[in-house]
Amino acid sequence: MYIAAMTDAPGLDGIVSKTFADARYLLILDAEKATVVTTYPRGEMDDCALANKIVQHDCEAVLCGPIEEPPFIIIADEGCVTRYQASGLRAGTALEEMLAYHLGMIPDFIGGTGCHSGEGECDGRHADEDEQ
Repeated sequence: MYIAAMTDAPGLDGIVSKTFADARYLLILDAEKATVVTTYPRGEMDDCALANKIVQHDCEAVLCGPIEEPPFIIIADEGCVTRYQASGLRAGTALEEMLAYHLGMIPDFIGGTGCHSGEGECDGRHADEDEQ
């Protein structure tokens, strides 16, 4: 099973970025082996190009922070990739936490109907979580 991670540096010690857009690297991880399969430096790639890479690798999930609408649509709607809030964690730790079901999901894009913040920034709280 492949998992994507949006990080500030290559490798499992890279920190998952505050937001999807802040990531300098996209890591494709093999969850069973806890290894990095492929690393994509952001370079000239925009968020949608990175989102398409995640879908092309048939990733089951992405470890990241809040996501803007265009890449969210590619990841969630077109790719059916689960989004996990892992900002601030090392990629290796985030993978372990995801596999242990300790990470919350990102159910909507920044400013979407599931986000409480009205300032264009997702504050990490979402309407469907409040109903639980």
